[in-house]
Amino acid sequence: MYQKFKIVFSLALSGLFFILNQPLRAQLNNHHKNYIEIGVLGGSQLPNSGMGGVYGAIGTFFKAFNRPASLDIRVKESYVTNPDQQATLITVTYRISLVKGLFFGIGGSHGHQIKMDDFLIHPVGAIGGTDPHITHSSGYNLELGYNFGSFIRDRYVGIYPNLHFGYAQSFTTRQSFQNLTFNAGFRIGLKKWE
Repeated sequence: MYQKFKIVFSLALSGLFFILNQPLRAQLNNHHKNYIEIGVLGGSQLPNSGMGGVYGAIGTFFKAFNRPASLDIRVKESYVTNPDQQATLITVTYRISLVKGLFFGIGGSHGHQIKMDDFLIHPVGAIGGTDPHITHSSGYNLELGYNFGSFIRDRYVGIYPNLHFGYAQSFTTRQSFQNLTFNAGFRIGLKKWE
């Protein structure tokens, strides 16, 4: 058992060193100024509800206050375990580049939550936000993450793995929702729109 753990640990460590030793061309330093992003998420709706799901985003890079920055719209679809619910979180986030690849983001959020039974009966209304049983909430979100260098070297498209932590605090008239997630995905960078 210990030997298997040692082998798996050394392979994981080798993979991490391989990723970190790649040339880290930040997306903001080449022709890929616009992006779409897809990935998976896991975490918790505090204090004790596990959650997991997928996300997608669209955004653009630019310069602000003489620093590289980006702005994106992100949608997270997740399953919350306790109670059994479907949750959607929509965020608009302004990110500032701290150092090459490392970023910090702050923005607004809007969330929908609905019991899983209601979601299964009326999925279109639940996803569209029109079902009367949905709990709507609004608030803010924070992010801290890293964009790795692209897998491919092409002037028109790049594929950038990225990792980030996200925290969202959303409020309703009766309660608040706190989501803490770890997100892993791929950013597909596209050439600047003409």
